[in-house]
Amino acid sequence: MRTAEDRLVAEGLDLLRLVAKRIARRLGRRIPVEDLVALGHPALLDVVRTHDPSRSTFEAYAKRKIRWAIFDGIRRETRWRSAAARASALAASARFAEGRGADDDAPATQEAYAARLGGLLAGHAAAMALGLLSAQGDVAAVPDAADSPEERASRAELAQAVRHAVRELPERERALVERHYFDDERFDQIAQDLGISKSWASRLHTQAIERLGELLRTLR
Repeated sequence: MRTAEDRLVAEGLDLLRLVAKRIARRLGRRIPVEDLVALGHPALLDVVRTHDPSRSTFEAYAKRKIRWAIFDGIRRETRWRSAAARASALAASARFAEGRGADDDAPATQEAYAARLGGLLAGHAAAMALGLLSAQGDVAAVPDAADSPEERASRAELAQAVRHAVRELPERERALVERHYFDDERFDQIAQDLGISKSWASRLHTQAIERLGELLRTLR
């Protein structure tokens, strides 16, 4: 007879494969699904051990923890250097989305809806550009044999624009972005040094990304 923990493991394995398949697809299938599953498996076992039903559903908690474990594993594996840049971009975009949460109030007008959508898309673009910078140190360095000289020049221009925009952020937002994306520091460590909670650091990150999105739009 299966225990409650056994049932959670079985449910988690299905979620693990689902998350791994989605990430593989978004990475252009540069990494086999089974390798991504292997990266996320230790996180699944930790999820089963630490999940608190009073705080979140098992599915939501498992997907979030597994996703971050896979992204982190890709970034640390040197054999997946080309995929690491794209994984970092996706991770930054996912962190921005988590920080925003759901918009409960519908925009009152079509113009307000367009403004909200534009801000959201600009934020995701800014987050992904930061993710690329964090993975390679420079967007222009992301290796891809199919890239043309024009594409490489465009990435170099984007890298310069992103770094300029980061320097324009308010002090605490700039410190968080630079330390997390450029110095590879963990959110919890940065939050501790800034004297804020990890949840507040997440909100500060979202504010910074939204501001970066607006700055990058004005720099074009």
